[in-house]
Amino acid sequence: MESLVKGSVRHPIIEQDIAQVAQTVGPSLERLRGKRLLITGGTGFIGIWLLETISWLNDQWDQPCRIYVPTRSPERFIRKVPHLVRADIVLLSGDVRAFEYPDDRCDMVIHAAAPADPQTSDRDPLGVASIIVDGTRRALDLAVQKKVESFLLVSSGAVYGSQPPELERVPEDYMGGPDLTNPRSAYGEAKRYAEVLCALYCEKFGVPIRIARPFTFVGPYQDIDAGFAVTDFLKEGLQGLPLHIRGDGTTVRSYCYASDMVAALWQILLNGAVGRAYNVGSDEPISILELARMVVSALPVPVDVVMSGKQVPRHKSPRYVPDITRGRSELDVIPTVGLDEALRRTLQWAQEM
Repeated sequence: MESLVKGSVRHPIIEQDIAQVAQTVGPSLERLRGKRLLITGGTGFIGIWLLETISWLNDQWDQPCRIYVPTRSPERFIRKVPHLVRADIVLLSGDVRAFEYPDDRCDMVIHAAAPADPQTSDRDPLGVASIIVDGTRRALDLAVQKKVESFLLVSSGAVYGSQPPELERVPEDYMGGPDLTNPRSAYGEAKRYAEVLCALYCEKFGVPIRIARPFTFVGPYQDIDAGFAVTDFLKEGLQGLPLHIRGDGTTVRSYCYASDMVAALWQILLNGAVGRAYNVGSDEPISILELARMVVSALPVPVDVVMSGKQVPRHKSPRYVPDITRGRSELDVIPTVGLDEALRRTLQWAQEM
């Protein structure tokens, strides 16, 4: 889906969602007024939601916040979100590992650049690792130079490795890790090292780092060709095709709506404790089979669900569900959009694009 927005007007669903984000985060967002921010990964799913927030706020402020966004393809960004081609969003042509920042101050950094989709990780794991590690080093060096007020690393729940089936939800102090002998672990292990780099820069240079560990999400701007279970289901459903489950359907995930995700990221950037990591996502578990059935229920025309694997008796199903107690208790981060509503909004948005 190359062209995601028709014309140059924000979609009504996005308008409503961002208004809810502003209400959820509250007065803390005022700290962005008149600031200069660097957002890496600003052309991806997470980055675009961050930019939507800033542009919505700037429409109401007399002192706009200016955002600098490195991108290897400004043209693709312009085609993708033409309504975000604005004077307050400045595209910097270049790779996240070697972009040039203008002669301007930088008050905050949100470092979210990383190819997260399975297809890219399988095709070029070395490239993924380099973008994450070298890009983080570049962003941290800039943060030292500019003496930023806050630095948010958007890490990943992949840093925990495989969640033990008996562990219902993964807390931030879980000491697991990816399988280092598996090349598919490049993404998760690179994110782990990026977190270590942040800790080192915090200790040596005083960079006020905060860390978010996102899990699994659904919402507008998600690449429907990304290869995740939920995006595959949405793509097949919109085409009127049966939803295909590759395994036995018992794998457990949790899905957080995009607006709840971005509200959590703003809270962590602006109010999180320095040096602290926070899981971001939903703590409501759902099996892949249940997810497929929920997608079917949200479709205008029902389709079948086809499963390629068979359930194994007494087999403990893989899980990927965060414990979000820390964010809830320290930052009042509470998901507000249920999965049924999240799927409905996402499908409506996709159908109207």
